[in-house]
Amino acid sequence: MKEAIVVRNLRKNFGEKVVHDGVSFTVYDGEAFVIMGPSGTGKSVLLKQIAKLIEPDEGEISVYGMDVLKLKNEELEKFRETLTYVFQSGALFDSYPVWYNVAFYLIEKKGVKKKIAREKASYYLSLLGLSGTEDLYPSELSGGMRKRVAVARALCMNPKCILFDEPTSGLDPVMTAILDRLVLRLKREFSKTCVVVSHDVTSAFRIADRIAILFNGKIVEIGTPDEIKRSENPVVKQFINGEPEGPITAVLERKNG
Repeated sequence: MKEAIVVRNLRKNFGEKVVHDGVSFTVYDGEAFVIMGPSGTGKSVLLKQIAKLIEPDEGEISVYGMDVLKLKNEELEKFRETLTYVFQSGALFDSYPVWYNVAFYLIEKKGVKKKIAREKASYYLSLLGLSGTEDLYPSELSGGMRKRVAVARALCMNPKCILFDEPTSGLDPVMTAILDRLVLRLKREFSKTCVVVSHDVTSAFRIADRIAILFNGKIVEIGTPDEIKRSENPVVKQFINGEPEGPITAVLERKNG
């Protein structure tokens, strides 16, 4: 299988707080890879390091053969077209209508004429069930719609890989299922590699080819949904079963004590 993302021995501290203490894993081309773990374990920080939004203290990150930590100028521009990041909030521009948000990169970075860019934006919005929203503003959309607009913006850049930071956070079960179906569609119909940070166990089991459990600065287990469900690792068992007692709460109590 072709390697899409390779992370080796990643280390990251914020002051005295150790966030990542030797994180390593590989994501394969066309895979839906979900990173899970308790709140505050650095899942989003990990994603932002892959996207070169935060620099690690040590380690290596490769995305489709590109050494992410060494990218500059034209190479960085190519990287931004290969891998895009969908923020938890959607990170839309409130002062621009939906279509311009989607086509922003094409217009501002690639010099595409607005008429052509709008047509492309309308196409991707239609794929996500958002036809007719082109001239609305983000403030006029629901949370789920804003997240789909953010995905349309990512698709408009035609990346190989899309990183999702808590895409179902704050959504009801129906909208969560819709977002999950969207991730599966991106993988199956558009051959996108999808890396999803989530704390939603049900959602993760629904979309993942493989799941990585991040805890206490390390990846404690990687496996298919069935392998994760059958895991005898006490951290994994406590997390996926939502148990109040176990190694996760023990570590949290020591840190907070």
